[in-house]
Amino acid sequence: MSKKKPTKSFERKLEKTAYLFILPAAVLLIVFCIVPMLASFWVSAQNMGVDLSQAKYVGLGNYAKALSDRRFIQSIGITLKYTAIEVPLQMVIGVFLSALLAKNTLLNKLFRSIYFLPVVASAVTVGVTWQLVLHSNIGIFTYWLKCIGFSDANLLNNTTTAIYVVVFVAIWKTFGISAIILVSAIQNIPDSLFEASAIDGAGKVRQFFSVTLPGVMPSFWFLLMTRIIGSLQMFDIVYTMTGGGPSRSTTTMVVYIYDQAFNSMNKTGYATAMSEFLFAGILLVTCVMYYIMNKTSD
Repeated sequence: MSKKKPTKSFERKLEKTAYLFILPAAVLLIVFCIVPMLASFWVSAQNMGVDLSQAKYVGLGNYAKALSDRRFIQSIGITLKYTAIEVPLQMVIGVFLSALLAKNTLLNKLFRSIYFLPVVASAVTVGVTWQLVLHSNIGIFTYWLKCIGFSDANLLNNTTTAIYVVVFVAIWKTFGISAIILVSAIQNIPDSLFEASAIDGAGKVRQFFSVTLPGVMPSFWFLLMTRIIGSLQMFDIVYTMTGGGPSRSTTTMVVYIYDQAFNSMNKTGYATAMSEFLFAGILLVTCVMYYIMNKTSD
């Protein structure tokens, strides 16, 4: 017996049902994402603080002010420096560890769990913990450095070393997730590819570059994009460890925006305008990375 084809009225009912399931998520997206985003453009065009009744329209004045703000430009430079150091190191460590931990041995599973532990800890907890470890008076790491002859071992209060300490802590906090995602990508590569390369005489190093790396590239590009975006938005670890100091040497864009929004009077509109610059930068990075991902997947 031939099966009856569903009627058009039945198909329309299915479509309506599907829209009903989508509706709650769409409403939440509009209320909590689209509306605040549109409202932020209005706020960025106002000279205002927390009191909306005191708002004064200034058009693009806040944007022009941001472009001439030396400290804001400095925060952009610090953010880019942080990103340029943290992201490549993060990816290299993730790829290296994933290659070492790809096989499902008991020891590898144990190390995967250990490396993933910092990921589940909150960034504030991590920042405060490392701030205490590196404290100039009570920090155990600072004490060890002094014991071996480093009299000036206050790394967090040094304008040269503070940014590198923050980078180290950020990598320590998040490298586990990069390694685990890449391990999963390696395990999805067919064994036949490794066997074929071995028959052709390829050693472990050549297999890594000719089989493993190409096989994990989709996951690699995704991780690279998310790490760049995360680095551009870096706030919590920096704020809990250094507060943007010393001498603003670790004041990233988000730290400076936060300072202007909540620690300065009547600068909510100005802080929002700076946030739009950050949003534009993240949007640009996302578009470029998606373009590269589509090109490499073809």
